[in-house]
Amino acid sequence: MLTKLASFADKYGMFPPRGGVILAAVSGGADSVCLLRALLELSKERGFKVSCAHFNHRLRKEESERDERFVRDLCEKLGVPFYCGGADVRAAAAERKAGIEETARALRYEFLHETAGQCGASVIATAHTADDNTETVLLNLARGAGTKGLAGIPPVRDNIIRPMLCVTRGEVLEYLKSRGQDYVEDSTNFENVYARNRIRHAVIPVLQDLNPRLHSAVFHASRLLREDDRYLTELARAFYRENCPGGRIPCEKLLTLPYPLSSRVLRLASGIPLSCERTDAVLELCGKNLASAELSLPGATAIIEYGALRFVQGTEEPLSFEPVTLAPGQTAEIPELGLRVTLRETICPEKIHNSFNNFLFNFDSVYGMIVIRPRQSGDKIALSGRNGTKSLKRLFIEEKIPKRARALVPVVADDKGVLAVYGIGQDIRAVPVSARAALEIIFEELSYAP
Repeated sequence: MLTKLASFADKYGMFPPRGGVILAAVSGGADSVCLLRALLELSKERGFKVSCAHFNHRLRKEESERDERFVRDLCEKLGVPFYCGGADVRAAAAERKAGIEETARALRYEFLHETAGQCGASVIATAHTADDNTETVLLNLARGAGTKGLAGIPPVRDNIIRPMLCVTRGEVLEYLKSRGQDYVEDSTNFENVYARNRIRHAVIPVLQDLNPRLHSAVFHASRLLREDDRYLTELARAFYRENCPGGRIPCEKLLTLPYPLSSRVLRLASGIPLSCERTDAVLELCGKNLASAELSLPGATAIIEYGALRFVQGTEEPLSFEPVTLAPGQTAEIPELGLRVTLRETICPEKIHNSFNNFLFNFDSVYGMIVIRPRQSGDKIALSGRNGTKSLKRLFIEEKIPKRARALVPVVADDKGVLAVYGIGQDIRAVPVSARAALEIIFEELSYAP
């Protein structure tokens, strides 16, 4: 087994150079005890050092404490530096509103990475075996996973190494027996209430009747799928780099991609795992040619604006700004927009220079105070040169202003309604008259000192 393990580790470049440190994650079970013993034996000829980390999940009461004592005593006997951590996983899961298994894994890996930093380990070794890989692939298959899920457990991911993926559980037990090494049993491994245990005890034996080399066959298949997934993901990354400035994906281009690429582009852009159903829902939304649309996903929101798709993490807060009210002679700042607004009395010149950012209003056509505010439901405007009155909602759609940015467009209004829209134009009811009293509103960009 040692020769097989060493050859596998060399193939994937797992071991550090002489003097380097491997941190072995050891639960006390057969697989992890085998990992620790095997690494220690190989360290003598390879020249690396081994430290041990144990994380107590406190899920099995007395058994959890027993496991911790066992690993501590084993390390003392073997002369291995021992690091121990623990957490109340059930309480943490409730606090995080996550599953116990998911929380346990997250806390365990947080501890392992922190400990690796403390002991100077360049890699963390876990004791996943060929059996674990087969169980993972079958579980993911039963759940309808795609290529990534069926690719199984990777031998190396970042600084996590899994040198025992080439070893079966039978080989583990044989090795421990040959070394006279005991280990602890997790009683939950024999309870068929867990999906993984049902796969292990009920499904795999049947498949092994069909193919005694099942674990080897599954590992080979998962390796091929992993290579396919890696290649397709690189193609998706290339598309994303070349076509998606600012994280905005052109829907038309996205829909021309074959599904294996479009689905990966969506996963890269969203930053969350997307099921096939949710991937299909996003692609369907892209194909509807909507000016704007949103789709809530677990952990992100897909937003379509004028032919481009983008994702925001979580739920994006609505964009807006605080309204400001002005009397003639007053100036106010709108920091959310980086604008300064001034209202002053003036006389309308003979020649009026139209501007989309500064406006002149007939003094007698303004009612009450002038307010600069976001648009409101029911706002309408009659623009010079355009037919009739239209709602600001329709106007903003025609101007192709993204839905989430519409509340950031300053609307100039009085007691009777909209007078002007910044960047677009003013209502015809307050058009100034030459040589008559007027109100001028001036928008300027704020400048900030460095």
